[in-house]
Amino acid sequence: MDSHLDLKPFEYCFDPSPLQNSHISGNYFPFLKEALSGESQELKNSNCFDPRSLSLPWPTTFPATVQNKYWREAQAAAVELFEQITSAAQQKEYEVGYEKRMRDKNIAERGLLLIDAAASTSTNIFPAASVIKAKTMAKASLLFFIHDDDADSKIYGPGMNVLKESLEETQQLSRGLEEYRGPWKNTVFQQWVDECVGENYTMGLKMVRGMLTWAKYILDNPPKKHVHFLTWPDYVEYRINDSLGMAISDILQFTCGISMTESETRTINEMYRLYMMHFSLTNDLYSYEKENREAKEDGASFINGVQVLTDLLDVPSQTAKYILRLTILSLERQLNEAYITHAQSRTRSAKQLRFARSMIESAAGNLFLSSTLARYARAVPGSRLKN
Repeated sequence: MDSHLDLKPFEYCFDPSPLQNSHISGNYFPFLKEALSGESQELKNSNCFDPRSLSLPWPTTFPATVQNKYWREAQAAAVELFEQITSAAQQKEYEVGYEKRMRDKNIAERGLLLIDAAASTSTNIFPAASVIKAKTMAKASLLFFIHDDDADSKIYGPGMNVLKESLEETQQLSRGLEEYRGPWKNTVFQQWVDECVGENYTMGLKMVRGMLTWAKYILDNPPKKHVHFLTWPDYVEYRINDSLGMAISDILQFTCGISMTESETRTINEMYRLYMMHFSLTNDLYSYEKENREAKEDGASFINGVQVLTDLLDVPSQTAKYILRLTILSLERQLNEAYITHAQSRTRSAKQLRFARSMIESAAGNLFLSSTLARYARAVPGSRLKN
């Protein structure tokens, strides 16, 4: 990696299931390798680098990863939004005295992790964004993590979960886009919607719709409810539905500055499904220790691919992690084959190919994010970097 690249700092890095180099060889995704030169016009808002050049574990076939240049602006936007949310929440006179003080203390402690996670997520998973879109995505990521935490642990008081309160304003989610424009009673949410549509009216509203669709799914399917899966494919289907499927597709298009029709999107759906599987299972692999520890502390169950494999195959968790790692590598090979097929097709448009590349960039970024995210790594002994 060129020493001049300005990357978002990170304090942790870990590999939950180390592999031998023989497992990760392969000349896949050459456009990512070419982007290391820094001359890719479609990645002008990004830094492309090989984590191995930083002596970091990189157990994947991706030759590099991509990170948005505007991580400082993204982080500042997340800080600003978090302050807006907490200020609005404090105006709600639901809690007083000791309980409120404890809640404020817990929120302040979690706030640092939430802000870091939001900025890191937008920076690594959506690397092509302009500076304005990077800030919008950091705010979206913060709304996402607060809602996810609240559905998971019910730790927030009234006013903190903006997505949940916005859902309560509508009887049911509409397929039509105009209804998502507002006006929304929740002023914090309305401001974010305004930012989305200000950049791209149609794609911005699609992104809002996708976020609320995911938020409703999480409320209807709490992360810590007990679900029994008879087969691994059953779990994969469940997991894909759990992972912002509609929203991520729209966000990728939004941040890349493209807009595809339903017909254009349908043509590339098979590759998108592979991408979502890679995205979801990567998160499972790296978040397992955090989720397992929290479940033990709370005396609750949790849903994670490592745990599902452990139960289905009656194997230790480390063996399940190894199997999951190999599954992820297999998905990368399938993604590479799918991309080659699309790239060689005479019927694919420039927009479709850009969308295909954005999936690969995002998958690589998600892997780097997951391995360096304090939110996950703090549960793993020895994951804090010494320097």
